[in-house]
Amino acid sequence: MRVLDRYLVSGFVKALGYCLLIFLVLFITIDLFNNLDELLKNSVKLNVILSYYFYLFPSIFIQVAPVGTLVAVLYTLGLLNRSHELVAMKASGVSTLHILYPYLFIGILVSFLAFLVEETVVPRTAITSTAIRESLIERGKKNLTDQAISNVTISSGKNRMIFAREYVILSKTLYDVVILEENPNMTVKSKLIAKKANYEDDQWVFRDVVVYRLNHRGDMVGEPDFRDKMALDIPERPDDLVKKASQVEFMNSRQLREYLSRLTGSKAIQRLSVDLHTKVSFPFVSFIVILIGAPLAMRTERGSMMVGIGTSLVVVILYYGIHSICLALGKGGHLPPFVAAWMTNVLFAGVGIYLIRRNA
Repeated sequence: MRVLDRYLVSGFVKALGYCLLIFLVLFITIDLFNNLDELLKNSVKLNVILSYYFYLFPSIFIQVAPVGTLVAVLYTLGLLNRSHELVAMKASGVSTLHILYPYLFIGILVSFLAFLVEETVVPRTAITSTAIRESLIERGKKNLTDQAISNVTISSGKNRMIFAREYVILSKTLYDVVILEENPNMTVKSKLIAKKANYEDDQWVFRDVVVYRLNHRGDMVGEPDFRDKMALDIPERPDDLVKKASQVEFMNSRQLREYLSRLTGSKAIQRLSVDLHTKVSFPFVSFIVILIGAPLAMRTERGSMMVGIGTSLVVVILYYGIHSICLALGKGGHLPPFVAAWMTNVLFAGVGIYLIRRNA
């Protein structure tokens, strides 16, 4: 590595480290103040709060990495610009593209790191952080022996949708369960309501059950079927419920792809397919913001540093806005899942490449 490259990399890495640390602390501080009422009301202990943010840390990193990377590259190139070092480099025959190579390379590394964390760490830590928040912080419980997940929603086999008010992990119990079984044409043919369900002898056993048969118009056919106890062949085991309880963050892309392969004729397939492709596309935002922010920060006109920072921040806001719209269109079935997840990345990468070529 040339001396110039080492100089550029060292300055950017230091700035990136400081920026990520600042935004992580800022995120935690804001979240802490948002939850302050519940923390005080439930007298949550300090060790519980520290544990919660320890397990939430990987998810926070995924969220702040793009903003931290953008601010770091703006700050680093802004300093070089203000001290006229960029002018000196260009006067010495160093091209704009060569100056940007170290930043683009680090942007790719940060993106792959974010993807690796999203795939390996977040699915495990998200389960624990969610349990701590819902059980110890929001409900004021003293331990996680009755760790629970609220508002469970599962797309199961045989065209079934399973809803439950709560799933207690230790006792493997679902409470206030509703199961809708659909026809291939997506109309509901039966509805099961149960007070609770336990996982016993490798099967789900429902208690205090009422089963309704419905016609294609949704009207009840015949009399309801009342049962004290009823066993159903449901492929999802307790561990599967923890991962799939309407919490996409509990699964990595491989697990979500396997889950989707078992779904047939479900309305959730489109929405979950968009989530699957987003898990892969979103970590690369850190690289995209460097493509756009770096050439804007290298402008040498008077006052261009503040203009570049302002323009870049506007671009990032536009990115998140357009990305949210694309995801909504994808989940609504108006765009293919792959297009919905990657369209914004491709669009803004094109803008970034145009800006780099223009400054070259």
